[in-house]
Order: sequence, then structure tokens, then C-alpha cells
Amino acid sequence: MTSPACGIKRWRGMLVVAGGILIHLSLGTVYTFGNLNPYITSYMRNYGSASSLTYTECSWVFALGAMGQGASMAVGGVIERKIGPKLTALLGGWCMSLGVMLTYFAVKQSFALTIITYGAVFGFGIGIAYAIPLACCMRWFPERKGLVNGLVVAGFGGGAFIFNQVQTAFINPDNLQADKEVNGEKYFGEASILDQVPYVFLLLGGCYAGMQLIGSLLLCNPPASEEEEKLLDNEKKSHVSDDESDAESAVIYSREKETKMDENGLKEEQKTVIDKSSREQQEEQNDEEVNFTPAQMLKSKYFYIIWFIFLLNGQGIVFLTTLYKAYGQTFISDDSFLALVGAFAAVFNAFGRIMWGSIADRWSFRVAMLTVCTAFTALMLTLQLAPYGGKALFFVYICLLFGSFSGSFALLPTATAKCFGRKYLSINYGLVFTSQIVTAPLGAFLSQTLKSSIGWTGLFFMVSGFSFVAFLLTVIFNAKSRKGFEI
Repeated sequence: MTSPACGIKRWRGMLVVAGGILIHLSLGTVYTFGNLNPYITSYMRNYGSASSLTYTECSWVFALGAMGQGASMAVGGVIERKIGPKLTALLGGWCMSLGVMLTYFAVKQSFALTIITYGAVFGFGIGIAYAIPLACCMRWFPERKGLVNGLVVAGFGGGAFIFNQVQTAFINPDNLQADKEVNGEKYFGEASILDQVPYVFLLLGGCYAGMQLIGSLLLCNPPASEEEEKLLDNEKKSHVSDDESDAESAVIYSREKETKMDENGLKEEQKTVIDKSSREQQEEQNDEEVNFTPAQMLKSKYFYIIWFIFLLNGQGIVFLTTLYKAYGQTFISDDSFLALVGAFAAVFNAFGRIMWGSIADRWSFRVAMLTVCTAFTALMLTLQLAPYGGKALFFVYICLLFGSFSGSFALLPTATAKCFGRKYLSINYGLVFTSQIVTAPLGAFLSQTLKSSIGWTGLFFMVSGFSFVAFLLTVIFNAKSRKGFEI
């Protein structure tokens, strides 16, 4: 029977998860960029701040955001160790919201300023806040890492479901069509639409800041277990005793273990302080989770496999997130429908993360990631068939694609936690996320450079090729847990 204390702790943990989901709902509005891209690009073309801007060029805004996120995520982990999860999440969230609100001014001035505010500042804030709720929630529910991680990042995937509709209802409430066509791309020219574009950033920034405040207030670390408290107490006694007299030391280092690289390439370092009579405590320590410092993780081959899987799958994420609506406009003249597609794609993105996290818990990271890569590759290869099925087939394709790529965001934090432990997860996953510093600008550059020569179909094949290489890397990923099970 569950004790009252355990029940209270579980409910407190559920509130922490709810706070994490709320924060990620706001951070996940990065996926609304595909919906905003036609509005931003059309505004700048019509009002002279970037009169020749194209959709593929505008994808640099998203690319700079992803780079900022990749650069700052490990920083968020370092800050959390200093000031705790509550203030760190709020700091990152409000940095993101500030970037959104500053875009009200930037979009009127120049494309370069918009890249800074809605790209770099926006992404930098997301990076600081992103991993904090994940690590915090996994500390509350260590036995359900995949599911809890999936629930929190489902919020990240679901943010666009709400705010795609908010954006389109605010900017284009009458569902007017893009009425200007240039080189096969359609742009908006109606003043009633374009005049609303700057103001939408004030609305969005205010909403995000409020959500982040509430979510951050719910975050906290779990109380230390009795075993952890005893260990910390023994450590304190050891330091006091050493200061007074080495001869009167009450504790000893029973073992100082450094296990060299094993056949799987995993290295562990562990130092345990115990009392002379605490043999049982020593046995318990042998079963504890191994926690890799960032420096130790960087010596493992599995870090680099995970890093490159994220880099390769990130190509599809950048491409689809920024250009799905621009592609849909080539054969669908219904702005509200395209916004609705993005909204439901966000639902698939959200629930896909829960599903992939559960699959990883039930089977393994490897099985789940192989399935993700297979599904995404097959769908991208055949996306060129969507125009033949009209609105319905386009809807199905985009939803399934978002549902499949969502697996990377659920599985890679889980793999990082299982391989390298939870203690330094915020920093370690931040280092994994640095792959996006490379993949985001690479994706934007390839789309901008190759679109005119290879067209949409060529881009689809290119992106599917990246995902297939990620599949091959996953095949060689064979990390094992300390008990010999597949990660």
C-alpha cells in the first residue's frame, strides 16, 4: 500500500511535469515558423525592408534560432546548477519572449534585425530553458524516463497546435488567398493582412511570457532520498574531520574506482565516501546509476553517434518546419486550411513524442530510432505524390511526417540519460544539441542554393537521404546498460 508521503510526492511530481509541459508549449511555438513564413516574407517584400526575399531565404530565421538553441542549451545546464531549475527556466523563457516582442520593431526595419530577434535571441532563450524541465521531471520519475520525457516534449510539439490558429486568426481572419505569384511561389499582397504582421509578435510574446511564469513556478527538484542525505552528511563529516586532524578521521574512502573504456566505449568514474561499518551501503552504491561528467561523455563513441544522428535527422526537421506551408501553397489556395494542417501536424508531433518515448521504454532506443528513420525516409521519398491527392493527401503526409520526426526529440534525451546518467543531463544533452549549430544553417543553405536547380522533388530526395544515413548510424549503435540490456 502506498504511504501518504509517497502519494504526496507523486502528486508533487505530477505538478512538476505539468509545469514542464506548460513551459514547453511556449518554447514549441518555434514550430509555428512554417505558418508565419509566408506572412513575414510577404510583409518584407511589400514594404521594402527586403523586396526580393524568398521563402527559402527566410528559412535563415529558423536556422539562426536553431543555432542559438544549440549554442545555449549546455549553458542552461550550467546555470541550473547555480540557481536551480525554477529561475533558469524563467530566464530562458523570458529571453525567448523578449526576442518575439522585439520582432515588432525588427520586421519593420530589416531582414537582418529579424534574424537576430526572431532567430538568434528567440533560439538562445529556448536553448537555456529547453532541457531544464526534462531533467527536472526525470529526477522525479527516474523509472519512467522515456514516458516522462515524452510527455514534456509533447508540449514542445503541441505549441504550434494552439498558436498556428492564433496567428492565422489574427493576421488573416477572412482567409484571403496569396494573390501574387513570382517564380512559382505565391505571396500575400493584401494590406489588411500585412498590416497585422508586426502586431502579432506583441500578442505572441505576451502569451508566451505568462505561460512561462506559471510553468516555472511549478518546477522544483525532488527532495533528497534518505540514502543521499546520509551520504552527504558523511561527506560533510569527512571534510570537518580532515580540517581538525587527519589522525581522527571518522570516515575513509572505501574505494576509488575508475573503470577504463570498456568494449562498448563507455567510461565511468566513481568515488564513494562511506563509514567503516557501512558495508551494506557500499553494495547499494554498486547498483546506482553511473553519471558521466561532460568531459567523460565526450570520450565515448556513443556521444558522437547520437550527435550525428541528431545532425542528420535535423535536416528533415529544418526543411519541413520552415517550408511545408510554402510547398502546400503551390497547389492549395486556402490559407486557413494550411494553418489547420500545421495545427494538426503539431498534435502528431506532440503525441508522437509520447509514443516514441513509450516504445523506447518498452523495447529500446535503437528499435524506436530505426523505426523513426525508416518512416521519415519513406514519407519524404513519396511526398511528391501529395498534389495528386489534393488537400486530403497533403494533410496526411504532413501530419505523419511531423509525427515521425518528433521521435528524435523524445528519443535522444532518453538515450543521453540512459547512456550517461541524469546528474549532468542538462549539460550533456546540451552538448548533443550542438549538432543543430551545424544542421540548421546547412539545411537553410542547401534549400536556398538548390531549390532553383533541383526543385521540390530534388529537395525531398536530398532530405530523405540524410535520414537514411541516420538509419545506418542507428544500426551500429549497440550501447548496453550496466545490467547488459540494450539502451
